[in-house]
Amino acid sequence: MSEQKLLFLDLMDLFIHSNDKLGEIRDDLNRHIDEISVWINCIYHQIKQESRNKKNYCEICDAYSSNSTSFELHHVAGRKHDFRMITVCKQCHRILSDKQKTRDCRWWMKNQAENIRKAFFLHGIYNILCLKSKKTGNSIYEEYASKLVEQIPILLKGESQ
Repeated sequence: MSEQKLLFLDLMDLFIHSNDKLGEIRDDLNRHIDEISVWINCIYHQIKQESRNKKNYCEICDAYSSNSTSFELHHVAGRKHDFRMITVCKQCHRILSDKQKTRDCRWWMKNQAENIRKAFFLHGIYNILCLKSKKTGNSIYEEYASKLVEQIPILLKGESQ
């Protein structure tokens, strides 16, 4: 076989190998996106009864323990504004709770308008996704969070969607 033909075959092998690797990356990204979608949708569609069910792992950093006292329930929008919660370890809970306290001053008051409560819920999802990105090293969470955050100022102003 000529040297030129061998070089062509080597390039074809590289091309095939490269495309295989791109396919693996695409499959991995799609799997992560599907996991995020299922997780976030479970939070959005959570009913009050489900919100009280504590898991045996932190939904942020994936820490696991058979001892349920290692984990706490975190109100996504804050206790005054929504019932939906996630299970988190004490360290992640502290970080998320501290971030809630830096929100709009209306966060401290009960009985807010629906658009304000939605903004607080969305801000909670944003904080959860950013922390999850930091704790897991997976930038997809933060990328998704950055897409959601655009709606918060609109909701806080009370403008229609």
